[in-house]
Amino acid sequence: MNLKNKTILITGASGGLGKAFVAYAIKHHAKKIYCCAKNTALLNNLENGDTAVELCSLDITDKEQVKHLASKIGEIDILINNAGVNSTKRVFEDTAIDFEINVLGTLNVCRELNHKLTKQGAIINITSILALTNLPINGLYSASKSALHSLTQAMRAELAPKEIEVYEILPGPIDTKMTEGQPMEKSKPEEIVNAVFEGYENRKYEIYPDPFSKMIKEALTKDPLSVEKNFAQSVQ
Repeated sequence: MNLKNKTILITGASGGLGKAFVAYAIKHHAKKIYCCAKNTALLNNLENGDTAVELCSLDITDKEQVKHLASKIGEIDILINNAGVNSTKRVFEDTAIDFEINVLGTLNVCRELNHKLTKQGAIINITSILALTNLPINGLYSASKSALHSLTQAMRAELAPKEIEVYEILPGPIDTKMTEGQPMEKSKPEEIVNAVFEGYENRKYEIYPDPFSKMIKEALTKDPLSVEKNFAQSVQ
């Protein structure tokens, strides 16, 4: 789609999916692209001489950093909350990082930057098909994405009076660093991004961007307990 007059902010821009979002925005002539990541050294190759790209250091769990970013940027049309983590921990293991980043970090960004969105702007939250059913071997990640799924629904209601749309992307496994070494069928980041913008253009607020996520969504509609039992085998 044509992004010629759009200003876009992307969190987690240094990851595989984040870089695919940046490449798409550049290819489709976005007016301005704020590329945000905790480690800006990983962003250097994103500029590639394109004057539309601005690199931003951002730890989304740090409220002061998020406020500082909000204070120095202008209006944005699309906010893509792509930053996330998978601790690969089960529910009785001692870590909170999935919730700190995927839930509270994303919420920090939305709280500060929704005021920067133009009328008829959009927030695009990247959750996961595991937001709808827990894969216990990644139990904390799944639970955090489920929480973000619920927050996304609340954001959609809260921002509707401002004519700001809120989209949720629920992908299956993507061929990025997050799934490195895991033997499974994975979608390419570019395929996911293409599906995201196709859904955005057609105003589909919940987007299942790949065959796996579509299959699980359909199975959950028909027999959710069967999906739960099947996923439970991951820890048996």
